[in-house]
Amino acid sequence: MQIRLLTRIDFVLLVAVLLLCAYGALMIYSCTQAQLAMADKPPASKVMLQLIWTGLGLVVMGLIIMVDYNRLASLSLLFYGLVLGLLLLVLAIGQTAHGSARWLAIGSITVQPGELSKIAIIIMLGAYLSSHSSRQLETFHTLAWSLGYVMVPAALIFLQPDLGTIVVLVFIWFFITFLAGAKLTQLGAIAFALIMLFATAWSAGVIRPYHKERLTAFLNPDEDPQGAGWQIRQSLIAIGSGHLLGKGLFQGTQSRLAFIPHQEKDFVFTVVGEEWGFAGCLALLGLLSVLMWRSLAICWEAKDRFGRLVAGGIAAMFLIHITANVGMTLGLAPVKGMTLPFMSYGGSSMIVNCLAVGILQSIYMRKRKIAF
Repeated sequence: MQIRLLTRIDFVLLVAVLLLCAYGALMIYSCTQAQLAMADKPPASKVMLQLIWTGLGLVVMGLIIMVDYNRLASLSLLFYGLVLGLLLLVLAIGQTAHGSARWLAIGSITVQPGELSKIAIIIMLGAYLSSHSSRQLETFHTLAWSLGYVMVPAALIFLQPDLGTIVVLVFIWFFITFLAGAKLTQLGAIAFALIMLFATAWSAGVIRPYHKERLTAFLNPDEDPQGAGWQIRQSLIAIGSGHLLGKGLFQGTQSRLAFIPHQEKDFVFTVVGEEWGFAGCLALLGLLSVLMWRSLAICWEAKDRFGRLVAGGIAAMFLIHITANVGMTLGLAPVKGMTLPFMSYGGSSMIVNCLAVGILQSIYMRKRKIAF
């Protein structure tokens, strides 16, 4: 039966993911090899680690494909509780880097529980809302309870702090509840309330100064070109210098001279723009569009409400990451800690993205009964 199921895999989605992983590995090597060599480290050390994480992610994808996605509904509360426990552990013993405590160290490996919270929220909301009809969503109690599932991990993540992950969780909630049948007037009222809450936190000094600097730099990057506006300015220079066909592989001066900090993580799109130009960016956006197309198609074709909501939540997760990441490199969105799916350097995001695609494949393969 399992072999018969594998013949129903979404090969278009699988090929798109594999091409994105390969593209990302090449760009990570391109923007890190010169700096690693100057530091007397193996030039391929980062890309090799990324390939290891990619391999583990593909194993996770393969394992989750074999599991009937409906079983996730019964495990939703357990997974949700486990992630909350990990987030509490981060606050107690988490490693701090760049002003945030987001990582747990397991030997020489660090993991980011905030990434796992995205999948936990998607499954939890899918299980909860699939057990309620669209008419029940018209009651404030049901909608508020579903938002509560998001606000608890969001509060723990805020204490790290990590505003980017909170934005992702809230966007996922809006997308899933809309799919579940919530009215736009309800969602609009809640959106307004959240904006007012953020404005209050801003004026009360709850928002950290460097988060404020990122937002103000987005509005006026020339106000502090050597400080908060540095990454945006250098990102635009890198992408603009690529013109139509780019400077060539391994020829990006912004990358080789480390003008963009942590370029292999949140700003990997700038490497593509500088070295492959507009054509390379268009090819990458094409692959990401295929990822979105297949995610939304699987959501549409899912055989039950739970599968539809979970697939929709995964599509929302990919959508907010892609638009926010590409947007901030082009100066169209504030700088936030959001990776580009399957392209950015990082083990936690790679594992979570592969897990998400594995769930999508499980939903797709089981959209109809197997005939013997």
